[in-house]
Amino acid sequence: MTVDQEMEKLGFGASSSGGGCEWYTKQVQHKGKNAFVAVTDDGGLGLPESMDDPVYVGVYDLDSGDLFEEVQKFESLRSYLGSLADNPEN
Repeated sequence: MTVDQEMEKLGFGASSSGGGCEWYTKQVQHKGKNAFVAVTDDGGLGLPESMDDPVYVGVYDLDSGDLFEEVQKFESLRSYLGSLADNPEN
């Protein structure tokens, strides 16, 4: 299964920001507010190419785009996805 297929299975879609960054996004509720989770590669500008690539994950306000919480770095996309079971809000 490809990274795109894995992410789609979990409700994430690939998209681009206005600044040209590519990321996987998923709409969520964060502390009662509409938000989205954004996942990028280690450089912060593109999509991870494998489940073992390091990633950055941020949670943003859906309306304003403001960051709700500091962006976190995960050692791999696989480790981030594994953390979802512990924190279903993201």
